[in-house]
Amino acid sequence: MAERAAELYLRDVLDIPEEVLAGDYKVELTGGFDEADQRIDEYVVTDQLKQAFRDSLSLVKASVRSGKSNAAYLHGSFGSGKSHFMTVLHALLENHPAARRKAEFQELVAEHDDWLRDQKFMMVPFHLVGVTDLDSAILGGYAAEARRLGLSTPPVHRSDAMLRDARRQREFLADDAKFAQWLGGSAPERPEPDDDLPNLDLGAASGSRWTSAELDRALDAPVGDPLRTALESALLDGPFSTYAYGARGAAETYLPLENGLAVMSRHAERHGYTGLILFLDELILWLQAHMSNQEKVNNEVSKLVKLIESGDSDRPVPIVSFISRQRNLSQLVGEDVVGADVKNLEAAVQYLAGRFKVVTLEDTNLPEIIRKRILRPRPGMEPALAEAFAKVESYNAAVKDALLDAHGATQAGWDDFRDVYPLSPALLNVLVALAGALQRERTGLKLLNTMLSRRRDDLRLGDLIPLGDLWDVLGRDVGEAFTDHLKQEAETARHFHAKVRAHLREKYGSEEHKDFRADDRIVKTLILSALAPDVSALSRLTGARLAALNQGSIQSRLSTPGSVVGTRLRELIAAGFGEIRADGDRDPVFTLHLSDLDVEPLLEQVGEQDNLGARRIWVKNKLWKLLGVSDTGAFVSERDIVWRGSKRTVEFVFENVRDPAALPAEQFRPSVEGRIRFVVDYPFDVRDKYPMDDAGRVDELRRNGLEADSLVWLPHHMSAQKANQLGRLLKIRYLLERDRLDDYASHLASDQRIRVRHQLQAQADNLASQLTALLQQLYGISGGDDGNVSAEVRDGQHVLSLRPGHDRPRLQGGAGFEYNMLALADGLYSRIYPKHPDLDLTHTRKAVTMGELKIVLSWITKAMEDRSGRTVVDRDRLGLLKRIVHPLELGEVHDGPLNVSFEWRRRIDQLAARHGRTSGDYSVEEIRQWIAEYGWTGLDKSVSSLIIAVYALLADRDWVLNGGRPEQFPGLEAVGRGWALRDQPKPSEQQYGRARARAAALFGVSVPEILSGRNVRNLAEQIREKARELETPVNDVRRALEAHARSLGIQDPDTPRRRSARHAADLLARLSAVRDQSTPLVQALADADYDISDQVLGSALVSAPAVLRALDGVQWGVLDGVSAFAGRGDSVGARAEELVRDVTDTARTDEFVRSLPPVLEAANERAVALLTEASRQARPEPEPPRPPVDVPVPGPGDAGRVSLTDHGEPAIPSGSTDGAPGGETDGVPHPRTPGGGTPNHGRRRVESTHLERALSEAVAGIEAEVRAFAAANPGVPIDIAWQPVDEPDGSDRGPDR
Repeated sequence: MAERAAELYLRDVLDIPEEVLAGDYKVELTGGFDEADQRIDEYVVTDQLKQAFRDSLSLVKASVRSGKSNAAYLHGSFGSGKSHFMTVLHALLENHPAARRKAEFQELVAEHDDWLRDQKFMMVPFHLVGVTDLDSAILGGYAAEARRLGLSTPPVHRSDAMLRDARRQREFLADDAKFAQWLGGSAPERPEPDDDLPNLDLGAASGSRWTSAELDRALDAPVGDPLRTALESALLDGPFSTYAYGARGAAETYLPLENGLAVMSRHAERHGYTGLILFLDELILWLQAHMSNQEKVNNEVSKLVKLIESGDSDRPVPIVSFISRQRNLSQLVGEDVVGADVKNLEAAVQYLAGRFKVVTLEDTNLPEIIRKRILRPRPGMEPALAEAFAKVESYNAAVKDALLDAHGATQAGWDDFRDVYPLSPALLNVLVALAGALQRERTGLKLLNTMLSRRRDDLRLGDLIPLGDLWDVLGRDVGEAFTDHLKQEAETARHFHAKVRAHLREKYGSEEHKDFRADDRIVKTLILSALAPDVSALSRLTGARLAALNQGSIQSRLSTPGSVVGTRLRELIAAGFGEIRADGDRDPVFTLHLSDLDVEPLLEQVGEQDNLGARRIWVKNKLWKLLGVSDTGAFVSERDIVWRGSKRTVEFVFENVRDPAALPAEQFRPSVEGRIRFVVDYPFDVRDKYPMDDAGRVDELRRNGLEADSLVWLPHHMSAQKANQLGRLLKIRYLLERDRLDDYASHLASDQRIRVRHQLQAQADNLASQLTALLQQLYGISGGDDGNVSAEVRDGQHVLSLRPGHDRPRLQGGAGFEYNMLALADGLYSRIYPKHPDLDLTHTRKAVTMGELKIVLSWITKAMEDRSGRTVVDRDRLGLLKRIVHPLELGEVHDGPLNVSFEWRRRIDQLAARHGRTSGDYSVEEIRQWIAEYGWTGLDKSVSSLIIAVYALLADRDWVLNGGRPEQFPGLEAVGRGWALRDQPKPSEQQYGRARARAAALFGVSVPEILSGRNVRNLAEQIREKARELETPVNDVRRALEAHARSLGIQDPDTPRRRSARHAADLLARLSAVRDQSTPLVQALADADYDISDQVLGSALVSAPAVLRALDGVQWGVLDGVSAFAGRGDSVGARAEELVRDVTDTARTDEFVRSLPPVLEAANERAVALLTEASRQARPEPEPPRPPVDVPVPGPGDAGRVSLTDHGEPAIPSGSTDGAPGGETDGVPHPRTPGGGTPNHGRRRVESTHLERALSEAVAGIEAEVRAFAAANPGVPIDIAWQPVDEPDGSDRGPDR
């Protein structure tokens, strides 16, 4: 059967006419509904269409029963059968036997039979294209249909002028009998006795003549009067019959639409109709044609609502309107309307949308209609068709998806595809989108039948109608396109197609060549996609999709159909058809940008822009972009890459390799050690120079002994055709830059220049995309058409190395330029630094940062604190440590613990011994060199610094700068010249342990108990800091205790407090002597021996600042004065004794036993309170005022008097003049100072910079002294004064009183 199917053609299995006639499949309603039997019989009723009929009948039913007019949009795409639908609907409404007999309608008829059987409807079709306005179209159309049916003419015209003519005729005849005879004879029936209205149905006239009275009344009656209406009809049916024909299409001759509709309703009722069915065809097309006149469109759209709502409500029978549309009315607003009338039109459209129902004829009906009306198999051929479709089912999934186009207008499934074979659902969806826009005069079914007829004799059973063939039937006669814009585009498409066909004809020699037909279909598919860009079947047209939509057209044994299509289209682009655009490199999407403007003359004007230098610049810029290289304009360009986690710099040179003048031998070397260089050649050269010449230059350099870390990248040379494409691109780019196109195309209109710019831009994008893809082929990283190459590199070796041992670098086929460049760089660096650790095992191309190295070092440092080399790592740091610790062989990191390896200590110590360095400082630069000698070359400085820092931890060496004393680790970023590692002597285990314990007791500092250089440094640093902090306050406390020993009662130097103070000062002095040396400092602390415990000594040390502040805050004069009250025998004396005892007892003990500061602070307050109390008790009874007494000026003989002021006024006897401390003069006790002697009463120096505190303390002290003096010397006047020490001008002022 398969062999038989291969021999069958379309004509053998399907009943396809040899020729499709003009009237086939066209239903013309304006001629009436006379062919109902045939139309009903051939009508295909689907479930969806049955529902549409049900909705339509229900709408009519509602109008009949309510008496209200209704309207509905009959929505369907071009070819959906709207006219046919209305023909069948009319048959159902008039109970046509053929309709009632059709099986698919019987259930529907039964549903509506109860109201439908006795109805009589008048169906009036209107073809609106060409009419001037809706008023004349509807009213005139109704009058014409009435005449066609033999009914009286409805008076829908403005009749005043006609009646005036009739009046003049009556006057001219001067005989009403003759006038009645002129009218045509019969008068209206006389009313019955109970009816005052005449019967206006002239067909039922009695035959009697008009009476004079009736004529008088009719001629004088207002509009709408029944008698006047009867006269108007008589005139229009009789002597003025030509008036009705001549007036059709003249809007001013008809009544306003709302009044005319009422006339139509009354006229239909008088003729026995129960309803009017209006079918308005091509309304949207008609409105579209007038969109330039927005005012008119607004007026006409607003009239549509009068079909259902009107100020003239006298409609005895309802009017039901069906308005055909294939576009939503709102689309007119969205796409075409601009200006001030937009809001009015939008409001009208929205108003209609809420009042008009929608009856939809869906595109999903199309497959079944096609199957039943067009694809009728010949008898016995059904199995052959089924077997043929099995071939379609064997296609791959991508091809089937493209042909099915399940999301298109028909929403076809696989069964639908089987029904419409040899058509495809994708073809039907494109037909639905374009047929109505381009071919209004030919139905979709007729277009399909035309396609089938054209292929009936050559399409074998099993093949499909290619989608491109649809253009052959759509592209003819596009003068009736839906819009002017689409018409222009279609004409441009036809011209473009003609040019392509001419080119293909020249290429293949004949239109019968199979490749001509294949390429032609691909181009026609692109044309369809340009005209219908929103159709899903025509979206993202790759080569494979274009081949699938034209399945069977492309045949190749060596390549897939998709790649063949891609190649053919690129060839067309290269041939100058820049309207075709390819977006993408590997699997481009093809689009068509239609233009009717010729750009070739413009390109010829700038032909000089295509030169060898410009071509080099374009290729270099494109390559540098693909390689990720920034072009600074210098001869050598640079780019940073990451290799094995370290940042590297790669150099790039773009020059002619074979030319020593352009590229001297030294330019093949990198400019900086540690870098590599790529030397990239051009994909073209001057005549008679080929890639083998470039390879020969590299061979010559090798023979001459040139060794360099460089790679030379040689390309094939591009073909002349591709070189011309590059030249075309350069010329186009020149025109598009800096508005040059406006200068060269000044002869074109501005809108034409815009179109030319878009066309050139599309071509430039196309060419750039193709040439970019070509570079991959030329530089050896992808395959391609051999025709693209004019000269190949030798032995396919595109990349040559100048480093010995790295002989044949290989490119990665199918990858991009950047990927290949990185892979080549990886290979060369691996040859240069073979043992370099890989810190990027996951190939992220991210460099290890200084911050990450510091984190790793911190965890290794933590592991080495106790010298165990082990610590548990936080989970979020495990990945980082594994990435760095393992490759650097610093240790092992598992799921938690870090185990530090001591291998690097062994390695570096061995390398040091090899160089005779068994002692002394190891400079970090020496260690870097030793690491390189071990084979770890090319390390980043930060990475080698990490290894050195870890070695310092492992070997327990100290960091020294420029041979100085040991210092703290400076940080990875600072490790460089000047720094060295020193094997520093350490204290003994016993000394370190004792010093560590003593430091904790004395200073409150702690370090790990493991003896290591780092721990010794840390301990020494903390001790040094504490000693520096406490040295001054400890020594000051010792001196203050000695100065105030008498006041504190600690004259004995061996009291605990004075002894601990001396030991503390001594310890700090010892530590200060070796403060710059860590080990001696720790040893000094460990070896110091005192006769007090460390706790007591530590208390003396750490409390020194507080004790010193307390000693400085004591008012020693007041305290000494209060001590004189001891032994008085009264309450003041008892309290004074208690105060003195508290101070003395506390001062004699050490700070560890009893703290001195709080006692001294309280003593100040207690002393002042005692003085105040003593003064109160000693105050005498008030005496009467005495006359003032002149106070003699003290002279030399007044030495025995004491002044409470700096100037000694008033002078008071001071007691004994022998200076004996603590003595009495005239019974007045004198407080002692810590150093002995008599105090200088009242003298306090106050610094202005510490005014608040000093002043309050001074005043309190003076107050205490004054009270003490007054208590001891009642009745003695006291003079108080103050003065500045120095005046700003240097003079000394007297006291201010």
